[in-house]
Amino acid sequence: MLSKRVGMWIEVLLLVAALGVLGVWHFSQLSPEQERYIALEAGLEQLYWMELAHYKAHGRYFDPTDSREGLDWPWIDQYDWEVRIGAEKFWFVVRADLNRDGRTGAWVIDQEGPQMRNLMDD
Repeated sequence: MLSKRVGMWIEVLLLVAALGVLGVWHFSQLSPEQERYIALEAGLEQLYWMELAHYKAHGRYFDPTDSREGLDWPWIDQYDWEVRIGAEKFWFVVRADLNRDGRTGAWVIDQEGPQMRNLMDD
C-alpha cells in the first residue's frame, strides 16, 4: 500500500517536472519580431559606445553611415537611418517595420545614454 502511494507521488512529480520543462521551453522562445528588436537594440547600444570612444579619442563624433569612417556593418543597411552629428551631440533615428505589419516604427539613440527610445510604435 505504501509503495503504491509512493509510486503515485513519483508519477505526479514526474508529470509536473515534464510540464515545467515544456512550459519553460515554450515561453523562452523568441518571435522573429523580438529577435529583430533585440538585434536593433544591441546594434544601437554598440554604436553608442563606439561614438563615445571616438569622441574621447578624436574630440568629435563619427557618422556610421559614412563608408570613409571605415565601418562595414551589414545590419545598418536593413534600416532607414536619419543621422545628425554635431560638435557636442549625435542623434540617430532608425525606422523599420520589425513586425512586418506594414507600419513603420521609429527608435532613437543619442549622446544621453545607450538606451534606445521609442519615437513611434511599429
